[in-house]
Amino acid sequence: MKDSEWQKEQARVDYTIQQINKRENELIHLIEKVRQEASHIRTNFWEDVRVNLNELDDVSETNASIRQQEHFLRERERNYQHSEKQIRAFKKMKSSPYFARIDVAEKDEKTESLYIGISSFLDEEDHFLVYDWRAPIASIYYDGGMGEAVYNTPEGKLKVDVKLKRQYTIKKAVIQRMFDTTEAIGDEMLQEVLGEGSSAQMKSIVSTIQREQNQIIRDTTSDLLFVQGAAGSGKTSAILQRIAYLLYRFREGLDETQMMIFSPNRLFNHYIANVLPELGEKNMVQTTFHDFASVRLKRMEMKSLFEQFEAREKKQYKNILALKESLVFYQLVKRYAAELGDLIQFKNIKFRGKIIISKQEIQAIYASFPAYFKRIEKLQETSKKLRERLYVIMNQEAKKDWIKDEIELLSEENYHALVPTHLEFSSFEEEEDYLAKKLVRLKFKNTHEQIKQHDYFHLKQQYVQFIKKVPQLLDLKDFNIRLEEWEAERKQLMVRLNANQIALEDVVFFLELEDQLTGKETMRAMKFVFIDEIQDYTPAQIAYLRSIFPSSHFTLLGDLNQAIFKTKQTERSLIDEILHLFDPSRARQIELKKSYRSTYEITQFTRDIIQDENQIIPFERHGELPQIVEAKSYLEMMDKIVKQAKAMQEKYGMVAIIGKNKESCEHCYLSLYQQMEVRLIHLDNQKLIDGIMIIPSYLAKGLEFDGVIVLDASDENYHLEEERTLLYTICSRAMHQLFIISEGKPSRLLPIQE
Repeated sequence: MKDSEWQKEQARVDYTIQQINKRENELIHLIEKVRQEASHIRTNFWEDVRVNLNELDDVSETNASIRQQEHFLRERERNYQHSEKQIRAFKKMKSSPYFARIDVAEKDEKTESLYIGISSFLDEEDHFLVYDWRAPIASIYYDGGMGEAVYNTPEGKLKVDVKLKRQYTIKKAVIQRMFDTTEAIGDEMLQEVLGEGSSAQMKSIVSTIQREQNQIIRDTTSDLLFVQGAAGSGKTSAILQRIAYLLYRFREGLDETQMMIFSPNRLFNHYIANVLPELGEKNMVQTTFHDFASVRLKRMEMKSLFEQFEAREKKQYKNILALKESLVFYQLVKRYAAELGDLIQFKNIKFRGKIIISKQEIQAIYASFPAYFKRIEKLQETSKKLRERLYVIMNQEAKKDWIKDEIELLSEENYHALVPTHLEFSSFEEEEDYLAKKLVRLKFKNTHEQIKQHDYFHLKQQYVQFIKKVPQLLDLKDFNIRLEEWEAERKQLMVRLNANQIALEDVVFFLELEDQLTGKETMRAMKFVFIDEIQDYTPAQIAYLRSIFPSSHFTLLGDLNQAIFKTKQTERSLIDEILHLFDPSRARQIELKKSYRSTYEITQFTRDIIQDENQIIPFERHGELPQIVEAKSYLEMMDKIVKQAKAMQEKYGMVAIIGKNKESCEHCYLSLYQQMEVRLIHLDNQKLIDGIMIIPSYLAKGLEFDGVIVLDASDENYHLEEERTLLYTICSRAMHQLFIISEGKPSRLLPIQE
């Protein structure tokens, strides 16, 4: 490109940053003014409100005055928050105000140059110096080529003629790189960004969004958006950019509290934590399925991801697991609840270790209501009767000796906590009666809450009864399960429930049974739900989440080739199984086949592992060939790992030693921690660092590292056909270098190297 053109573009960068600096200074003064105004309103709130409660009209006038002051305060706070958000964007833009330019012309109009960045910026005359990447016209940059292009506007579709498409790399206000392209996005730019190495936080590369990613980002109509993406195809980055786009697109009626993302683990939550702030938005609600379900389970302990991963080795367990993953079983819970009638399991209500209301009494109360009452109405009426019964019991308990003993043992501090300072008693008996009633009310607080929450309903026993009845509701032979195997599972379930524990595969059915019997608490305010690593979810789990978020648009993304908790063959039908949960006419599938994370050599290698060339298209960024090294002993394997890890760290920075499970990772850590600086990542320590780390396979999902060392990829460790997806997942974490080592013969699942 000519020097004169370069100088002209640099001058434009300089002018834009000059205007940003000027506007930033104005905003800083405005923020201080707004802050002072808000402080004044708060301080003088009641002085500025005309209070008169003598006449009805005066009361209305007073209310109007209060509302007016509240409106002023809210308006100032909104202005303050908006200005703060703008300043945050300006700080980023001062280094790189934009990353692209498109020259477009509408019919019979002259050509206009539009510059695209992470946020819009207008000059003093309200001319756009920079367009936000989420603005409708910016879609031309991502979607179209040269020539005629169409983009959506609030008034409808608009045609333009694209004359030029230019990309920049601008750092510290200086153009480092600039080139014109006829493609939607030049791979040349993407190659440079991805070649910079990994970091502890995920990159948000809005300048390198591909055409398919842009379709994902800007979809506003689908109730179900299902994204199948190869490892390193940018699907997670696209989803986070989609969140930022939706917040921008619906900024008048949507905020980050109405969006929830289900991540594979807390480690991944930490990994993506800085992405949305980089895009100029606050973080939405982040959770994992484990954490979300645990809140609803209350005092129950849920089986961990590690335990789920280990349990899949048992053959008879796999058949039972297949049944418990299905929508058939989910519908079976509903059928069981519908046919249950009044055969609900209740439990005794106890106080101080004694039964005060027996389960038989509760059953009699529940059964006393008319047959036309719905189940939830019966429970509500039962709770009402139980509260009345509890009130009588509390009055009886207040007269007993144990409560008198409690009163005598009251400290002065506890006494004053029960008795307001202004309260005086005419006699000792009056004081004792008051204290007895107050104390009893406190002592019965948990019991009262138990009744309020329908906690007298024996959910554990009811679920065991359901499991016991399953063989009568369906034919276990259809799922290759013998009756004695199912009975053994029921007994194991009882042991777990008695210990206040529940297996992951039982969770949604346990919660759904409770919802069916006591009423479902939905979250209708949530407008968008995103589920990452969808291949690790069961159809039943998705059905349950759909029932909890009935008003939400769902975005599901994952890689079917990374289904490490189930076989690839069963996972293929996931979209077909769940499609009927949504309106099929408002469901959309998008496939991302091109992998940008790894070098060409690593991608080819991982593609050979899963033996599916059509699913992944490698990116033309070349590097070292993956190495497969055989060690004769565990000690030799550790020595080679130390040497390789140190070399990788020196060359790149972020290195992961990935083991199959927790046990192998812990053993490796104990062998290495005295020889080099290394960190073990586990369920209780889920925070990424720069340097060398040891991490189990199921926590590495969704992450990327400069260099990956596959720990003990021996044939003894990886020989089952269903472990092919696991090995693929581990190897595909590597961006630049992949080193595979085995104690003994390497796995038969690895490609044969020439």
